[in-house]
Amino acid sequence: MFHTLLGVCCLIVGGVHTPSGAPIAQASVLISGPTSRRTQSDAKGGFSLSVPPGRYDLSASARGYASVTVNTGDIVRDSHIDVVLEPANSPKLRTIGQVTVNGSIVLDRNVIPEVSVSRTQMDALGYTGVLDALQEVPSVVIHRTDSGAPSTPAVVSLRGPDPSEAMVTLDGQQLNDGNTGDLDISQFLVPAFSSVNVSEGLGPTDLEGSNTFGGAVNFVSLRPTQEQHASLSGSLGSYDTSQSWLNATGTLGKLGYALAGDSFQSGGQVNQEALVYPFSDAPRNCTSGSAANCPFLAHLGSTISARLGLVNLDYNFSQRADAGFRVFTLGNVRDESSALNGIAGNAYCSFPGGPSDLPACTFPAPSPGATAAPNPVYGQHIGTGDATFAQSVRAYEGYSRSVLGAGTLVASLYAGDDNVDFQGGAISPYDVVHADKRYNEGLSWGRAFDGGEFSFGGYARQESLTGVGIAGSVSQSINSYFARGAQQFGNLRLSAGLYDAHYSTFGNNVDWRLGASYDIGRSTDVHASAGTGFRAPLLIERYYYPPVIVDGKLQPNPGLPPMDSNCVVPGQGNPAEQPEHATEYELGISHLFSTYSDLDVSLYRSNLRDTIENYYPGGGAESFCGKNSPNGFVYEIPINIGNAVYEGTEVRFKQIFPRQHLAAVLSYGLNVAFPYALGPFVSNPTSGGTLVDYEQFLQVPQQQGSAALSWGDGGWHAATAFTFAGKNNTLNQSAYTTVDAAVGKTWGPADFTIAATNVFNAVSGPFTYIASGVPYPGLAPAHQVDTGLPTNRLFVQPAAIRFVLTVKT
Repeated sequence: MFHTLLGVCCLIVGGVHTPSGAPIAQASVLISGPTSRRTQSDAKGGFSLSVPPGRYDLSASARGYASVTVNTGDIVRDSHIDVVLEPANSPKLRTIGQVTVNGSIVLDRNVIPEVSVSRTQMDALGYTGVLDALQEVPSVVIHRTDSGAPSTPAVVSLRGPDPSEAMVTLDGQQLNDGNTGDLDISQFLVPAFSSVNVSEGLGPTDLEGSNTFGGAVNFVSLRPTQEQHASLSGSLGSYDTSQSWLNATGTLGKLGYALAGDSFQSGGQVNQEALVYPFSDAPRNCTSGSAANCPFLAHLGSTISARLGLVNLDYNFSQRADAGFRVFTLGNVRDESSALNGIAGNAYCSFPGGPSDLPACTFPAPSPGATAAPNPVYGQHIGTGDATFAQSVRAYEGYSRSVLGAGTLVASLYAGDDNVDFQGGAISPYDVVHADKRYNEGLSWGRAFDGGEFSFGGYARQESLTGVGIAGSVSQSINSYFARGAQQFGNLRLSAGLYDAHYSTFGNNVDWRLGASYDIGRSTDVHASAGTGFRAPLLIERYYYPPVIVDGKLQPNPGLPPMDSNCVVPGQGNPAEQPEHATEYELGISHLFSTYSDLDVSLYRSNLRDTIENYYPGGGAESFCGKNSPNGFVYEIPINIGNAVYEGTEVRFKQIFPRQHLAAVLSYGLNVAFPYALGPFVSNPTSGGTLVDYEQFLQVPQQQGSAALSWGDGGWHAATAFTFAGKNNTLNQSAYTTVDAAVGKTWGPADFTIAATNVFNAVSGPFTYIASGVPYPGLAPAHQVDTGLPTNRLFVQPAAIRFVLTVKT
């Protein structure tokens, strides 16, 4: 009654705290709109303001933390506002706080799209690995490198065909491997993480640097909490799958802690004996007693054994000063024999010059000058038999945050390694034995204030790679520097960044980024950005392997993948290789329909220059295969050649139905990616597809989409996710949709959930079908005639169900 008599209807009460829940005192809180009010948070982080009804902008800032500004939506009654400020040493690549008003949606003002998949969302669907959640982000393309089976490596690309163009980080620590430029994340298990953030495109305030233009996937590790929490979970499911994990978070005095441990075991879909034909085009005479190139009996399996550990400690000297240490370890062993011994799926072969005994025919449709013949091993397993893949990832971080003058000084030390051991016949660069090590020392200073912030700093990094065929090791050192800032002028917010990187392997690279965001009224924000980035040559791409000559003929290096269909041996390096460069433009709009509904639309275009592709000297099959090959084989050569374009749109719609306790997120992505000005005989290093000017890159679907629904009431909860992949997908299948679902009930501290993946068995099966996937429109080797090039048809695991029991305190 008192507020009504004064003409002020609404009391805003809220709190400002860290992600762990610790209160932030003396934080500045400014609310502006029909009227303006300013206050500071008290010792417990609380604040209160009285305002007339309307829509407001709320800005919060504190020394040592990144500031945040959001639109509150309509304030028509007393409201509660919760403000989370990220510390200057945030584990996120883009330090963005969070604000919720009465638990509802607020207007998105980010100049670059960012999608965050929370731990709550992953647990709601009963996911074991983070990779399952990433498939719901349309800009993410998941590449299964050897087959579609869960036991094979999986890497991600953003807005293009090449995973090495996107950063993979843990709390901002880069993990990309020097061998393939990406990282196998197939066994990154959910219990170690609080969220996974996908930052798309080039951001003016990106913390890592400019050595990306696709974006970044950042795994945010489990973080300390103000209150004590513990969770213990166990599950059993299809294919002899079991998982047990433990989480513990809390604060003891001034020491915050987060601990995670996980053990995952799976028998997999395949466990059988089978006759396997070797990969060979040499004549067979198995009836005469000769064993050369004859089928052999092999066990084909698909087991996975993975373990993970995390220790995350943070000691708070004061509200604005802390120091911490994080250890992350992941180890796994997988039986890839069922994944790498596929089935010959094409009934006929074609080849120049006449019949042959090719076991895995490359061209199912005749090409000019070729003849066709029945495939002698059609329907049989093709491969090398046993295959065991082992991975070890370790990442260490030490950091500190302290007050220096009017700002905050942040120091960090990183160390990490990625080791792969492979036993068997390699079929891709991901199956190569290697060890990649990185060390990083960083220092930055920044200041946040009402309506703006700025910072500058840099890092020094040392990286080395050892592996099969490498004499000693290859290494490089990097020194990178940055200056970036943001400022608000009324409804306009501007941001900018300047980056300078020096690599010992190729020299300097300078990049810039600009961003702007402008409010149209209180419900709509338009934003735009432009900038440049680069992708540095991988250490392995610059390494020249000494030729292996046997009887006067060039041979594949032992332990490296075999020759491809053009008799070209992959893996050769080029010491003269230079970085790829890109200029990117982004335009977007965010609209808040209500406090329970919003829409985000983004348009982008990336112009790539000096793209790194594999060049086939001499033109391929006609010159180098079979009897026409004077030297037996040739090496492919990675070179900077041609240009490429990535362009498209992304749409996200969120809707909350409070009365029904239901939330829905709909996402759609259009991704057009093609090269031009290449010249003949060029293939992509990742997909291996022969490249054609203005033709969509192989295994980059132009359309992807997802729909995620979640519901909870009275202890019951349910969730489902539909994921759509269009044509030209990474499985070389027709367009398909997968469905995951979970339902559960919570009784006090205990929760029981039944979770199912791939409910309707979409694109499922045990083995890859060689040369029977959807043909890729491209140029046939040697003839350079536009034709349907064969692809391998990959399959994913069929429907699986898990029973999960979790106890939380």
